[in-house]
Amino acid sequence: MRLRIALATAAAVLVSIFVAPAAANAAPDSIACSAAGSYSKVIGGTPTTFWLVGTVGSYRYWHVVLPSGGELYSRSYVVRCSGDTIAWSADLTPTSGNADRCPGTTSTVQYQYVGSHTGLVPFLSWYLEYDYHYWHVKRWVTTGTFGLWVYDHSEVASCLT
Repeated sequence: MRLRIALATAAAVLVSIFVAPAAANAAPDSIACSAAGSYSKVIGGTPTTFWLVGTVGSYRYWHVVLPSGGELYSRSYVVRCSGDTIAWSADLTPTSGNADRCPGTTSTVQYQYVGSHTGLVPFLSWYLEYDYHYWHVKRWVTTGTFGLWVYDHSEVASCLT
C-alpha cells in the first residue's frame, strides 16, 4: 500500500513538472524554440527584434524590443520547448525595482539567474533605460520519503539603470 501511495505521489510530482501554470496572454513567436541569439522580423509593419536572454533546461527566455533610436522594450516571455515545438508559454510581467532581483545575479537552488537585457521605456518626452533581469524559480515538492525541486514560475524584474 505504501509503495502505491509513493508511486502515485511520484507520478503527481512528474505531472507538475510537465504541466506548467498560467497560459500566455500573447502568442510567442513561432520559432522561439528553434532560434538562437537574436533575430528581427517585421510584425504588423513594425520591425521587431527578439533577444534570447537564456535557456534553463527546456525553458527559453525572450526579450522583445522595437526600434526607436534605441531598443524600446515591448514584452518578455518564456517558452518550454519540446524539440523545436512550443509545449507551453507565458508572458512575463516585469516587476519594478525588486530589491532581491535587481542588484543580484547570484543563483541559488530555488532562484536561478537566467540573464539580462537592456530596454528603453518612454517617460514624458524622454526615455528611461532599464535592465531586465530574468529568473527561473523552482519549488520544493516532497513525495513522502523524498523531495525534489520542480519548475514553479519565471520572473523578470525591471531595474532602473
